[in-house]
Amino acid sequence: MNHMKDRNFNPDSVPGEYNVVALWTRYRSERIRAGVFAGLFAGAMMLVFGMIYSAFKGMDITTPFRISALPILGNTAMAYGSGAGIVVGLMVFFTLAIVLGTTYAHFTGTNHRGNRFGIGLTWGAYGWIFITCLFCPAFRAYDEANIPRGPMFFAWIVFGLSLMSVAWFDKNAPQK
Repeated sequence: MNHMKDRNFNPDSVPGEYNVVALWTRYRSERIRAGVFAGLFAGAMMLVFGMIYSAFKGMDITTPFRISALPILGNTAMAYGSGAGIVVGLMVFFTLAIVLGTTYAHFTGTNHRGNRFGIGLTWGAYGWIFITCLFCPAFRAYDEANIPRGPMFFAWIVFGLSLMSVAWFDKNAPQK
């Protein structure tokens, strides 16, 4: 049967398929809540990756906390022992992580492992491209801090794959 000619084609009737538009247009508060927690978890995993990288490079392990404060506090955010840099950086970072986590949860819509994995990789790559490589360098303090972009790519992949935890936080999503 040619599905393209059938005007009444329903993707839900095909094994392994689901109606993406129906998932995207339906608001589910439990899925959004799961996205908030998945974003917090993924953000924590990204920070742990950054801390490990910083330790291997002989840098202060709080450096990943302070990077997100650069657009707000300027170069003072990266000063050794900057408590304000750590606090503001964590607030900005986890706010962004929550926004990205809820958006990821909304657009994945299901707990299918393959979908979550593919979208997680894509989410991480896009985060690196648009946030690390395009948006952040627009702030002079970030650009002057010379944050290495290569390791940031892997940090973003860790973030994107950690968003797969949304399935653990949302047990009610379709399992197709």
